Amino acid sequence: MSFWEILNTIIIKPLELLFEFIFSMSYSIIPNPAVCLIIMSVSVNLLILPLYRRADAIQMEAREKEDKIRPVTDHIKKYFKGDEKVMMLQSYYKEMHYHPLSSLKSLTSLLLQIPFFMAAYGFLSHLALLDGWKMGWIDNLLEPDGLLVIGSLSINVLPILMTVINIISSEIYTRGQPFKSKIVLYLSAAIFLVLLYNSPSGLVFYWTLNNLFSLVKNVISRMKDPALIFKIICSVMGLTLGITGFLLYSDGKSDKKVFLLTVGMILMLPLLSALFVKLIKKNGDAKKVTPGSLFWIGSSYMAVLTGILIPSDVISSCTEDFLGSINALDPTHYIIYSACVSFGFFVLWLGVFYLLMDRDTRRVFTLMAVCVSFVSTLDYMVFGMDKKGMMNAELGFDRWIEPDSFLKLISLVSALSIIVLMILIARFSMKPFVIIVSAGLMSIAILCGINLVRIHNDYNEYVRIMANTQTPDVKISKNGKNVVVLMMDRAIGALVPYIFNEKPELYEAFDGFTYYPNTISHGIYTNFGAPELYGGYEYNTTSMNLRSDEKLKDKHNEALLLMPVVFSENGYESVTIDPPYADYRVVGDYTIFDGYEHIHAYRAKELYNPYWEDAFVQQKAVRERNFFCYSLFRIALPLYREILYDEGRYNSVERSKDGSETGEYSFPQYRYGISAAKGVLNTFMDSYTALEAMTSFTTIVDDSSDYFVMMDNTTPHNFMLLQEPDYTVAEVVDNTAYDEANTDRFTVNGRTISINNWYQMGLYHTNAAMYRSLAKWFSYLKENGAWDNTRIIIVADHGYETGYYSDLIYQETGFDTEYANPVLMVKDFNSTGFVTSDEFMTNADTPTLAMSGVIDDPVNPFTGNPINNDDKYSGPQNVLASYSWWITDREATQFEPGEWYTVHDNIFDINNWEYQGYH
Repeated sequence: MSFWEILNTIIIKPLELLFEFIFSMSYSIIPNPAVCLIIMSVSVNLLILPLYRRADAIQMEAREKEDKIRPVTDHIKKYFKGDEKVMMLQSYYKEMHYHPLSSLKSLTSLLLQIPFFMAAYGFLSHLALLDGWKMGWIDNLLEPDGLLVIGSLSINVLPILMTVINIISSEIYTRGQPFKSKIVLYLSAAIFLVLLYNSPSGLVFYWTLNNLFSLVKNVISRMKDPALIFKIICSVMGLTLGITGFLLYSDGKSDKKVFLLTVGMILMLPLLSALFVKLIKKNGDAKKVTPGSLFWIGSSYMAVLTGILIPSDVISSCTEDFLGSINALDPTHYIIYSACVSFGFFVLWLGVFYLLMDRDTRRVFTLMAVCVSFVSTLDYMVFGMDKKGMMNAELGFDRWIEPDSFLKLISLVSALSIIVLMILIARFSMKPFVIIVSAGLMSIAILCGINLVRIHNDYNEYVRIMANTQTPDVKISKNGKNVVVLMMDRAIGALVPYIFNEKPELYEAFDGFTYYPNTISHGIYTNFGAPELYGGYEYNTTSMNLRSDEKLKDKHNEALLLMPVVFSENGYESVTIDPPYADYRVVGDYTIFDGYEHIHAYRAKELYNPYWEDAFVQQKAVRERNFFCYSLFRIALPLYREILYDEGRYNSVERSKDGSETGEYSFPQYRYGISAAKGVLNTFMDSYTALEAMTSFTTIVDDSSDYFVMMDNTTPHNFMLLQEPDYTVAEVVDNTAYDEANTDRFTVNGRTISINNWYQMGLYHTNAAMYRSLAKWFSYLKENGAWDNTRIIIVADHGYETGYYSDLIYQETGFDTEYANPVLMVKDFNSTGFVTSDEFMTNADTPTLAMSGVIDDPVNPFTGNPINNDDKYSGPQNVLASYSWWITDREATQFEPGEWYTVHDNIFDINNWEYQGYH
């Protein structure tokens, strides 16, 4: 980041985020952009009203001082010349405690307007919601108004009206002042007229409202006791909003109710702060109450917590998620950006408020800084997130889990208790807080340093790993035997009949396959399910934990190597593509395959995505914005998290006319219910384009060689809405009509799956897209005579807690057994027809299925044990439901504890599942 970018991020970006939040929340309540502009103007002006009132007071003090010394200075200037005049003026200024630069104080209000104007201009000048919106005689709020047309001349009326109001307001404000005091305000009005004359009418309308507010403020300021009037107006508005929240949103829209009630409380702060000051005073001793450094220590603590610690915690937990194969921007860029925004918000702007306030208000600010520091730390450290929600690189969760009512209540009670305790202590002394908050600041600074070192090391390791990336070169023989294993990450086994029923042409495409719906995985995430899929029963969760004297990393690597090694030792040329977590890294280190002559490891994910550059630019902007928003979300009381999260949008609004400034698609995807969406997920595109590219990197060879191919692909792992009926990628998805007309597609053989939310629908879509894409590759094999001699296994590492079947939830614990139901489909050599088998299977059967009939008595090359599925017949199978899905500890020897279950026979009978405890 350049110096000017850093300056803009510190000063302007916090204000832009404030504008965006107010506009977004207003739009969610009243979906009328023009009304939202009015709400935003009133909200912002009320919020900064104390700032402007204090600035006006400073200006008035400066004017009164100038008026007081003017007779003498005028006399000196009239009767004295040269050095004598200068010396006399300097002596008089010193005597009167005046400095000539003090006259600049009269520009305080104007200087404050500049950053707010820049933020408003940056936000509103490209706001897509204004495009095409009509307001009165104005046809489009994203274009100049052009209300007055004289011949071929179009005159914009709003900027002129804005200027008139500005001049009237300035005249009232400077009444009784000499023309010299007015010229600056008149000049600023003229400058704003020039700057905004050809600007979007929505922006001009907003700034006109600001000038109107300023006019009203100046009129009230001329009244008796204007401070009391302002407090009464704010309090009445606050009570009105609070009552509105209760009356309008008593139907369960708790987030809107909480928002309106909170805004109402904020508006009542002017009255509440007076009470607050009285509470923290003790015998009128102000010096005891407020150490001058405490506010700055508290605001710095919040800046480091939200700007550095929380973002670095997220990134260091999985640095590779924030890197791309093609453009690997150092993730510390996002930390620097969020640190700038956070510093601007907590230190700069709150510091401006603090410095401009009187002594009593500063005490309030100081105690608020302490309370917020304590409560925020408690919310982040104690009242954290449910680990079931997997987070993507745009800081959205795969499945948002709203905090329960008990957590909301206990966190609120804890916060109020802390605040009461702080007030009681503050009545005696705030000095203990200086020590506590300073110690906290140093502690989190150390944690930040540890995280940054880890991120730096991970980044360097990532660059090393990716240095030798090669695109796949897959060969399939026409005359020899081909064995292909396709691991489709998180492909849901139970969805197959529904998708195939909707798209019956898939039965023909998958001719020869046997579908095994009654299949389990022994774990519910890739780190549990992939080893057994690649290595068999010796690498299921139970067996891996029993080998407690060996690192999980080494056992995992053995599993990834097992099939390629066994096949290559038996004359097969082996290819493995995107093996998951190779060397126990999120971005796999394929050097584990070095030294094996007939094994070739490749990457495909991301490398075939033609939209990577667009995605990089847009995702970079989204992450820059969202990290600070995510930090606020994490430190907020659980009561407010749903409002701040906003289904992963963090209250962002479209900022360009077409929603895609750099290319065909906008990133990421935002869903609107279960049938509509805008944009695409880059993680889906990275995987889906690799799947679509299989025909391009597969070569059919006319020889008798044998080939083994194993590929991992995460297309079905994503929750993304596609355009029906063909499940294709689209910038704007609208499936409303199709979904309404085809609800029967979710019922097969009298059994209906629940599709009530976007992640249930999104998984259905990505699974459907996967099968349709695989059908293209199968057609390619058939057309080139390499179908009958090819064995294909489609298998997943795990399922997901989709909630498709309510009767498959284990009631005692709430565990959704669909989490352990991966897809398993097998096409053998020369097989025909599409068959469904109810045989009890696990994804650990994969190596046995792959080697059956082609390798006699296969043996694990690392343990010397036979490769078979005898373990399946020894009794009920163990399933580990642990939510520790991340790969962080490369020295660990056993999986993290979790819920253990056993299951046997028919997995769709919940009575066949039995909870074995948490260990």
